[in-house]
Amino acid sequence: KKQKDQHDKAEKEIVSAMAIEGLASHIANEEAKECCQLSEIFPNPIQIYDSVNRHGGINIWNKFWTNPPKVVGIDTEGNQTSPPVLVQISTNEYTILEAPPRNKSLSSNLMRLLRDDSITKIFCDNASHADKIALGLDLPPALSTYANPPIIDLEVLSGQLFGATKVQRGLAKIVSMSIPSLSNIRIAKPKGTSQRFKNIGRFALIEQGKARPLRGVDDLNEREQQYCALDSWCTLQAYLSIRERMMVEEGGGMIGVVGAGTV
Repeated sequence: KKQKDQHDKAEKEIVSAMAIEGLASHIANEEAKECCQLSEIFPNPIQIYDSVNRHGGINIWNKFWTNPPKVVGIDTEGNQTSPPVLVQISTNEYTILEAPPRNKSLSSNLMRLLRDDSITKIFCDNASHADKIALGLDLPPALSTYANPPIIDLEVLSGQLFGATKVQRGLAKIVSMSIPSLSNIRIAKPKGTSQRFKNIGRFALIEQGKARPLRGVDDLNEREQQYCALDSWCTLQAYLSIRERMMVEEGGGMIGVVGAGTV
């Protein structure tokens, strides 16, 4: 028995050494890639509209419903409360920002969008699905449902298409995997991390009741608005790239997995 235990131990050490060697090679490969930020991949300013207040005389929801998109990307900030502190809804042309009043419901237009199964909603949510829950969406019995319309989560979809992982990939990784031209790019956090954490901290304080709620989108400066809009915009762009690749690679055979229709 002692010899068997020693043999088993030796085998485990060999397997561990091989795993570490493979991991080291993977890390070296990732470190060798060109490093950039999401804002550098999508450098053009995003056209932003306030969900409630007119900008330039434009009622953005009238424009939205006049020619509704087939797909939108959705993200939230301050999602530990319901409704969240801020909701970002991206089409391929613009992003709508909604700052729900504290202890009140989402706007009727946003609620209509969430209930409309003809429009596919794309999320890249965390493991607890905080974005969806904060928006009042019920989780399905099987999370694999989120690989198909009307609600698609990039974490679930990427797990089915690229292989399951023990930890979530995160939006930056999914973006780099989804867009072929980024295969040799490593997407990193913004260099100005102090500003990033300041943005995140502000929303956290609001949701905890330790800071004044947003009175509207205008409470955010242009840089903060672009920062918030980028996640929902990238979520949509990653999905559109995945859908296009599946249509090309499978001749349309995988279209049922990633949704149909034009943007």
